[in-house]
Amino acid sequence: MAEAAQTREGLNVLYSTHTSLGYMPPLEVSPRQIIVGPDYKSVTQDGLIRAINVRPGEYDLGHLVASLPAGQKPDLTIVIADSFQMCVPRNLAAVPGRKLLLAADTHHGQAPLRKVIAYAQSEPFDRIAVIHDPHHLHWIAEAGIAPATYIPNVNVQHHPTVFATVRQPVIAFIGRVGAFHPRRSALIEHMQRMGVPLRVQTAQTADAANIFATSQISFNCSLNADLNMRVFEVLAAGGFLLTDRLSAQANLEGFFIPGQDYADYDSPADLIAKVKYFLARPEECLRIAHSGQAKYLEHHSPDQRREDLIRYAFSDAPPPVPHDRRALSDGTGFGADLSDRVIIYEFIQELTRTNESISVVVDAGVGPRLVSDLADLPRLNITVQESPGSDPMFSETLADLGVTLAASRNTVQPCDILIGGEGIKADPLFSAASSAKAVVLFGGEETCQAAGARLQGLGFQRTPTSPSLSFWRRAS
Repeated sequence: MAEAAQTREGLNVLYSTHTSLGYMPPLEVSPRQIIVGPDYKSVTQDGLIRAINVRPGEYDLGHLVASLPAGQKPDLTIVIADSFQMCVPRNLAAVPGRKLLLAADTHHGQAPLRKVIAYAQSEPFDRIAVIHDPHHLHWIAEAGIAPATYIPNVNVQHHPTVFATVRQPVIAFIGRVGAFHPRRSALIEHMQRMGVPLRVQTAQTADAANIFATSQISFNCSLNADLNMRVFEVLAAGGFLLTDRLSAQANLEGFFIPGQDYADYDSPADLIAKVKYFLARPEECLRIAHSGQAKYLEHHSPDQRREDLIRYAFSDAPPPVPHDRRALSDGTGFGADLSDRVIIYEFIQELTRTNESISVVVDAGVGPRLVSDLADLPRLNITVQESPGSDPMFSETLADLGVTLAASRNTVQPCDILIGGEGIKADPLFSAASSAKAVVLFGGEETCQAAGARLQGLGFQRTPTSPSLSFWRRAS
C-alpha cells in the first residue's frame, strides 16, 4: 500500500457518483475526498477542492484529474455505476492511483447486468465490489474482469438515536412507492385494505431514523430481491425490521438472523399474519430490534465500511471466499455461455419485478449452471424436468453450486415460462409450451430451429438474440 494510503486522514480519494446529497450521498472514505457528479455543485473549501460538477452521462475523468492540484491527485478513485449510466467516467487509464468500481443496482432497469459488465470491461479497474446485489457477484466474477467481492451497506448513513423502549403501535414505511415498485405498492395497498395501522411517507435519512426508532414495526420490501439499504437503515436506528424473504444467495441471513435480529415474510398472507402477530407483542419487537441494532453496530457501521473499502482497494491478495458458491472459479460451467445466460436471467428477473409469483419449467438438458442462475429469484417457482440425454449427475452438480433442486420425472406441469434445451424436442417437455406465456430456447441453432417451427404452430412469435438463443412470446 502506498504511504499516502496507509491512513485514512492522508488518503486522497476521488469519488464519482450519480447520487446526490439528498439521496444516497457517498460514504466519506477520507477527509481529503473529492466528490464528482452531475448532482453536485463545484465546491472549494479551506483551499481544497471538495466537489466537482460534471455533465450527466459520460465525461473524461483523466482530463479532469489532470487539472487538479498536485496535492489532490487521487491515491484512490472510486466509481459507483449502475445500469442507468447517469455518471460514467471515462479515460481512467490516465488517472493515477488505485481504481475501485462499486457495482450498484443490477436488479432492475434495461439490461442492467450487461451494462455494468460492459462498463467494467471498458476501463482499467483494479478491483470491483458489488454493493447492492450480493446474489449477482457471480456474474461479475464469471466475467473475469478484475478481482471482485461483496461489500454491504457502503453508502448507508448512520444517525445515532436513543433506543426507544416505548413505541407507537404502527407499521412505518419510509420510501418510494408507485409504478416503479409494483410489488411494494401492492403489499402496501393490501395492508391498507386489511386495516392495519400503516403509515407511508418519505423523509430525509435523519428523520427516517427517528421514525424507525419510535415505530413498533418498520416495513421493508425490496424492489426486486435486492439486499437494499433500508435493511441496514432500520437496524442502524434500532428499528424492528419486517422485510421480504430473500434468496440464500443474497445472504441476508449470513449477516442477521431471522427471528433474532429481524423478521421476514414470503407472501401477502404471511405479511399480514406477521404484522398482526408482532403488533400484539411489543416486547418481542423490542428484543429483536435491540439485537439487530447491536449486530449492525458491531459489524456494519460506517467506520467498518471505510476500513473494508480501503483495505480491499489497496490489497493485492485474492478476495475473501464468497458465500455464493456460484462465484467460485472452479465450479461447473463457470463463465460458460455467459452472454446468453445473462440475457435469459435479465428477462426472468424483470418478470419477477412485476409479478408476485412465476412458475418456470426448465429442461435439465440446459445444464445445472443455468438453473443455478435462476435460483436467487425468490418468487420464482422452478421445476426442473428431466429429459433424454440430461446429465445423470445434475442434482449433485447443482448442489455443488449451492442450490438444492432435484430434476423431476413426473408429468410436465403447466407453467408461465418454459426454458428448453435439447430436451424440448421431446413431446413430454414440449407439452408445457401449450400453457406458457413465453418460451426460451437455449441449446444450439438446430434446437432453436426445430422447436421454433412447432412453437409457431402454437401461435408464438420469435425474438432472435443469437444463433443459440431465442425468445418466443405468444402473439397478442
